[in-house]
Amino acid sequence: MTRFLAVLSGLLLITAVGIVMPWFAIPAAVLVMAGWWLRTCAVGAALVALGALAWADSGALAAAATGLVATTYLLNTATVSAPVGVVPTTLPSVAGAVGFAAVAVLATEVPARLEWVPLAAPVLVLLVFALVIRGVAARADD
Repeated sequence: MTRFLAVLSGLLLITAVGIVMPWFAIPAAVLVMAGWWLRTCAVGAALVALGALAWADSGALAAAATGLVATTYLLNTATVSAPVGVVPTTLPSVAGAVGFAAVAVLATEVPARLEWVPLAAPVLVLLVFALVIRGVAARADD
């Protein structure tokens, strides 16, 4: 099943790159196919997708969709040669990836005209991280 998901997500990655920048689909296809055997080529395919998004100056929705496909591809190709029982696409990993992509798309749609908003983002990330760690630490003490 992991091999099937790696092949399927690789084909989706080639398609996503081809939609954004058709000429970038050729090196993406080569790297995706090589990535099924060599993990470094899989990373190269994701970087070609990133380059295509940057070159085409695509919108947030296209970037989020391509990022989700690249995440799925990297998760599944990294575990093709893993021992039996390793499942890369669990419900928490899929929910986290889709959730963060949705938040990123929504954040680009909010018309914020305040100059201090980009400065508040790192502080908010640190606060959320502290809350998560505090919850994990409290659970570990029980």
